[in-house]
Amino acid sequence: MTVRKPLLVALIAIVGAGGVLTGVLLRGVLDRPSENRASSNADAGTAQPKPPRIVHALGRLEPGSRILELASESGNEGATVSQIFVEEGDSVSEGMVLAVFDNNERRKARLSEAKARLDAATAKLEQVRSGARAGDIAAQKAVLALAQQQSQVAMRELSRARELHERKAISAEELDSRQWELDRLSIEQQRAQGTLESLQEVRPTDVQAAAMEVEACRAAVEVAQTELEASELKAPRAGRILRIHTRPGEKITADGIMELGDVEHMHAVAEVFEADIDLIRNGQAAEIVMDGSGKRFTGMVVDVGQMVARKIVLTNDPVSDTDARVVEVRIALDAQWSQQVARLSNARIEAFIQLDTPKLPADSPQTTSTN
Repeated sequence: MTVRKPLLVALIAIVGAGGVLTGVLLRGVLDRPSENRASSNADAGTAQPKPPRIVHALGRLEPGSRILELASESGNEGATVSQIFVEEGDSVSEGMVLAVFDNNERRKARLSEAKARLDAATAKLEQVRSGARAGDIAAQKAVLALAQQQSQVAMRELSRARELHERKAISAEELDSRQWELDRLSIEQQRAQGTLESLQEVRPTDVQAAAMEVEACRAAVEVAQTELEASELKAPRAGRILRIHTRPGEKITADGIMELGDVEHMHAVAEVFEADIDLIRNGQAAEIVMDGSGKRFTGMVVDVGQMVARKIVLTNDPVSDTDARVVEVRIALDAQWSQQVARLSNARIEAFIQLDTPKLPADSPQTTSTN
């Protein structure tokens, strides 16, 4: 009996502890009425609002026209910049001359020479088409008339000489001399006649040769004009000069001469991970946050890139994936924001693209790509 008493005491203690634990657990369940109500509401079919689906991406600001790196045309190897007519921040129009190179003056002289040769060839063509000058033709007609008169006189003298020879009044040698004189004058008359006909004739072959010379000179003028234009840097479109890389006296390098962009219409270029690109389409709304100032802007997706590439804009996180593959998505900022960021090309931004944006009509101008 003394052996079993400790066992009985231990059993009673275990049963008592189990009761206390059970009580604690029950109180814990009863103290959570909010979770039970949420569960009951869910069971009752009460719908909870869904958070918007958003794709987040890093990116940069850029002119809608993209940043154009202006360089010299081919044929200017080794040339240096002679003059620059603009400064950074200037607005320019399409076709405006921005700079000229040191070969500009030489090519101007070459163009002037080519134009002079063209004028000379054109005058020669007109001369060939109009034939000889009226004075030359009149003079040649006089020469022909004189030769005809001389031949008539020689013919009469030969006729008298033959009569005298028959009467034995002159010798045969003198008769032959009169015949030779007539023959000589007849040849002179034929020569004068041929010269007159040549002056009055306009041969098609001469006209064709002169016309071909004109065409050759005109082609030389076009070449010289093209070379002259290549010695000038012109704006391919309207925009603002963002940066000048080469100053007067410096050689043209691989960096080009200057950068141009249409800052009237600014874009945010978001680098979207390739796994998310199938979710992006034109017309989706987006919010842009400036990384430096925290300012927020709104815009809309206007172009989804066609190529996967490495990230350009990186985070400050040392463990971030710097070799991630992304696709560039261009977001046009709403008009009221473009002027505020016109001077901030290449500024780092964060883009939040709303995937549930209502789809715009296919013919909406807002969904048109600016490329």
